[in-house]
Parts: sequence; structure tokens; C-alpha cells
Amino acid sequence: MKPHLGLLGALGGSAIALTASLPAYASATQVTDIEINTEGGGMELVLETSNGERPQVFTVNQENMLIADLINTQLQLPDGNGFVQENPAPGIEMVMVTQLDANSVRVSIAGEGTPPTSEVSQTDSGILFSVDTSGVASAPSDPASAPSQPSDSEITFEAPETSVDGEAPGTPIDVAQDFEGDVLVPDPQVIIEGQLTSPSLAPPTLPRAVAPPVGDIAVSTTNINPEPIILGTNEIVPRLVLRDAPVRDVLSLLGRAAGLNVAFLTGTGEEGEDGADTEPRISLDIENEPVQNVFNYVLRISGLEASLDGRTIFVGDNLPNESSNLLMRTIRLNQVDVGTALNFLVALGAETAVSRERLITSVNAVPVAEGADGGTAVTETQTTTEDRIEVQRVEYTDSDPILRGLLVAGDERTNSLTLTGNGRLMEIATSQLVNLDIRRRQVAVNVRVVDVNLLETDRASTSFSFGLGEFDFVSQGGIGVINFGERVPEFFRVDPGGIGGNPIGVPGTTSGRDTEIADNFLAQLQVAVTEGNAKILTDPTLVVQEGQTAEVQLTEDVVTDFERTTEVNEGITTVTLEVETEPAGLILQIQVDRIDDNGFITLSVAPSISAPVDTIEVDLDGSENTITLLSERRLASGQIRVRDGQTLILSGIIRDTDRVETSKVPILGDIPILGALFRRSTRTNQRQELIVVLTPQILEDSEQSTFGYRYTPGPDARELIEP
Repeated sequence: MKPHLGLLGALGGSAIALTASLPAYASATQVTDIEINTEGGGMELVLETSNGERPQVFTVNQENMLIADLINTQLQLPDGNGFVQENPAPGIEMVMVTQLDANSVRVSIAGEGTPPTSEVSQTDSGILFSVDTSGVASAPSDPASAPSQPSDSEITFEAPETSVDGEAPGTPIDVAQDFEGDVLVPDPQVIIEGQLTSPSLAPPTLPRAVAPPVGDIAVSTTNINPEPIILGTNEIVPRLVLRDAPVRDVLSLLGRAAGLNVAFLTGTGEEGEDGADTEPRISLDIENEPVQNVFNYVLRISGLEASLDGRTIFVGDNLPNESSNLLMRTIRLNQVDVGTALNFLVALGAETAVSRERLITSVNAVPVAEGADGGTAVTETQTTTEDRIEVQRVEYTDSDPILRGLLVAGDERTNSLTLTGNGRLMEIATSQLVNLDIRRRQVAVNVRVVDVNLLETDRASTSFSFGLGEFDFVSQGGIGVINFGERVPEFFRVDPGGIGGNPIGVPGTTSGRDTEIADNFLAQLQVAVTEGNAKILTDPTLVVQEGQTAEVQLTEDVVTDFERTTEVNEGITTVTLEVETEPAGLILQIQVDRIDDNGFITLSVAPSISAPVDTIEVDLDGSENTITLLSERRLASGQIRVRDGQTLILSGIIRDTDRVETSKVPILGDIPILGALFRRSTRTNQRQELIVVLTPQILEDSEQSTFGYRYTPGPDARELIEP
């Protein structure tokens, strides 16, 4: 058994360099020998371990290689700490065993084209890899170049000895390797520095699809069965069997059994091809059923209408109003508007009519006399108001509307509906309108908008002056002045601003013009640190109805632009200057989209804070005009769902400014350390953050609500309320 050198130099070089990256453990399993058996048409790779210990094995397929990592394992081979053998069996290109790190051993088995399949088992003497070579495609071999037997070579690893504790992670170690023969990649010089990067694992996925919570839904059930005809009898039909009997005869028979008369509206049947009426027919097989129930069953399946007046029952396809038990009811709506209620009833099958006022615009052409100047057509526009009655009815294809036969008239002025129909349709329509005419909920939203401004300014400046005869030198605030002569020129005035703004001269004299510069050396060092913070807090509580928007503005109008318009008419020039203003301050908008029955509020918040940051002077016709530049911070939260009484905090709207201003004497100000004497620096760090704290509370609008009642103002509030 002779391990091969060549491939290990390329494939195992980087793995060998990792031997010092991880510490060794005292209980590591020692691999003392490696054997390959190719008897029986397959291949067996045996890793003998000391004392028969059994380490953990993890296998994975990568391209055409089967890779197995043995955890907490070390190689202690008599011929070196590595093993490589090429073409050990048909379909197997290479078998390589290397020390992956201080406590891991990697077994790599390369197949020809596809990775081989292997079964790992642990025996009394070590670990057994049973490789199946039947499913691996054999590569075509050249008889002239193919080796007659597996090629074995010697390999020697010269790695530093590792103690039980091992090297500290992150220590770079150079591993020297002495190879003999032809190598694929000579001496790659791989050096591993730092700790091994741990693989980033994706978060575990959900075990199954989970739908969002639904909550409770308010349900209202209405019985829509037709109103039965009460015959006023308890007669029982013992047995009734009919085949294709006319409906008229069946109803007459049942009416007589109840002691009532039956009147039919002529023309109830459809005309056939010969012009004769085809009456609807019915087949019955009834036993022990009340006469009243059987009579109503026949009416339902035949689609006929019936009305009882005294002892006579009127029956027909479409009974006139005079023979029907019609009702008229007027309903005044409280919350929902007439248009919405009419559209809802129309969708259920009712026929509606509403009187509306419409604006009608009429455009008339005015005739122009012949020879008149101008070719532009002259039109005359007139707007009038017209009352119109709009009728709505929907026709369904596959469904039978529930409220068919109900007439609804609406009045927008009184927000009322007038319903006309039988009692059953009236009851169904009224119950639906009660469910529709619910109050819109209201919510009291407490919003705290905090504008935090953090300001820190660091200033450092040096000033000194000295004179030698008629030569004088002054350095103040990063500005250097050299003066020759006994007096300062008239134009000389140093005003760098801020710290170090006053030049240093002879005590008792005034700096600036006509100032003598000191002959003695005078120096001054000025350093200042200014810190400040400001909080602008507004805490309004807004009562907003569902579907409405509330807004709070604490602003002042500032001039942001000018628009100049010049008009010339008959030699007279007219100049118009329009001023455009924008509000500066806090603008807070809250829109409540929905308040559901489970106590959740869906709303959106859009706070905006703007403040003047600079001004610009604009010269218009010789007059100076000032334009203000605004800095604005705006947040649009979008729709957010919160629970009743839950507090929501919106933050992170940060504006961070770091400004450094430096004034220095050329060349002298760039000298390290000493250059600080010839320059002035100012660093301003400003941080602005907008925080919105929002807490909604749903108002109770029932009769038990006490919101707004029994309020007793305190002494301070009473002074403001009472005159």
C-alpha cells in the first residue's frame, strides 16, 4: 500500500493547512490503518481505529465525489497522515483520506462521471465503507496508457505536533510538504488566517401552511320562506295520488276540503302551438298530510301567487294589487344614505325609484352677423336644475331574486324609503335594512409626536502674534497676517467668526482698523464644546369616525417663492407679484379605514414636520425679497392594524448631519501637531429624529355609554371655561 503524491498536492493542500485551525480534543478517535478490498465485484474501504472506537460519520455527494467527514477523529498512520490511491476498482477514479482539521478526517471517493453509492457501517475493528461500483459508469481506457495495476506512491506529511489543547483559533500556520515525483499543482503555499467561517443556516421553515387569524364574524339570519296561506282547518289528507293533474283542479279539490272557495285568474297557462292554453300539471303522492300544507306545496312548485280574502282564495300568475294583500311601509334611515340602501335592495331583486336633482349644462351657439370681425365661434352656456326619477331593476340569468315583486321608492331629502309589497317581502327587506343601517364606530386616537434635536458643536482655535522691528505676524482663527510697517492698513480687519474672532494685539487697544500689532509674543488657545437638545412634543387626542380623516396643523406660513407677471396694455406696463407661501411646522393626518367587530382598528398616520433652514435674497425690480427654504421630514405609515388600547411606536426617521469646517494658514496649517497653531476647526454634529406614539381607543356608542357625560372640570379648567 503506497499512497500517491500528485493529487494530494492539489486536492489535499488546503485541507492540510487547516490542521491547526481548530483545537484537538483529548477523546479523539485514532485511525491507525487503512485497507482497500476489491473482492466480490465491489470495493470495501476499511478504516481501523484504536480500541475499536466508533466516531460519527456524515456523508454528502458533491459533483462526482462521495465525501464522508468523520467527526472527532485523527489520522495516526504508520506511513504518514494521509492516504491516496488511484483507480482502486472499476468505476472508481480515486480514494483519498486526509486530515480535514485537528479533529476531523475526510474520506473522498471519486467516481467516473457520477458519485458512487456507499453504505457506511461500524465494525469491531473500525469503520467500513461498502462502495457499490455496479452503478458507476466506467470510463473508456486506453490500453497503451492504462496502468496494469493501481498506482501507489509514498507520501509524507510534515505537520507541527499538536498538543491536546491544540493551537488557538486564528493563528496562521505554514505547513511544509515534501513531495516526490510529478505533482499537479506544485507548492500552493496555502496559509489560513483567522477563524473558520461558520456556515450561515437559513431559518427553519414552517411545518405547514398557517393561515392568518380570522376572528369572530357577526352573523344575522333571516327566514326567506314564502308566507303560507292559512286555510283555518286541521283536515288531514289520508291518501292522495295524482298523475299529471291540472293545478287548477288540485287547488280546487284542496280548497273544497278546507271549506273555502278558489278563484283563478284567467290566462294562467301558456299558449301552445295550436293557440290553446296549456295549464300547468302536477303529480302528487301524499299520505297523512294536513290540507293546508298540501295547498301551499302546490302553490310553491307551480309558481302561482295566492291571496286569502274572507272565505275565497285568489290564485294567479301575477295577481293585481286589488286582489293581493299588499302593505306600504316608510322607513327613515339613520346612518346609511338612500342611494346605498336602494342599490342593496335592487341587488336582492327589488325594483326601485328615486327622485334626484341633476345639474344640466346646455351649450348654445350664438349666430354671428355677416362681416363681423373675428372668426371664433361664440357659444352660450346655461346650467339648470332638473328633477329626475331614476328607476333601477336587475335581471338575473340563473337565480331567482328573493325580493322580486317589492317596490321601493327613495327620497334623498328626508333620507327615507317607502316599501310596497306583501307582508313577507316587507319583513325580509326591513330586516336587511336594519342590518345595513348600523352606526359607524368612532375611535379616540391619542398621538404623541416627539421631534428630538440633538446638537453638539466642537470648536478649537489658536491665536498668537509677535513683532520684530517693522515685521509683525498675526495668526488668528486659521488666518495669517504679515504686516510691514508701523501701522495697520485701513482695510485690515480679520473677522473669521466664532472662536478666535478677535485679533490679539496690544492690551488696551482696539483690534481692527488703526490697530498696533504687539511687539511682544502673545498667544491664546480657545476650545469650546457646546451640547444641546430640544424636544418638541405635541399630544393631541382626535375623535375620528370610521372611514374619515382627521388633521392637526400647528404651522406658520412662510414665503417660499415669488411669481412675477408683466402685462402691457396700450403702452401701460403692469407688473404683478404673487407671493407663494407654504406652512412650516407640524401637520398630522390620521385616517381610520376600518374598525371591525373584534376590536381591531385599521388606520394610517402621516406626520410631517418642516422648519426653515435658510433664506435666499431675490432682487426683483430693485426690491429685495426673501425666500425661505424649508427642511421637511415626512412619514407615511400606510395601513396599520392595531388592537383597541394597544400602543404603536413609529420611529427611525433620523436625519444625521456631521459638518466639519476648517480655516488654516497655507502650508503652516498642514504641519503635523504644530499645524494646530495655524488653523481653526469647527465640528457640528446634529441628529434629528421623529417619533410617533399612537394609542387608539374605541368609543362605546350604545345606550350604556357614559363617554362625555358627568364631566366635572378642575379648578384650572374652570377658570378657562367660565367667563
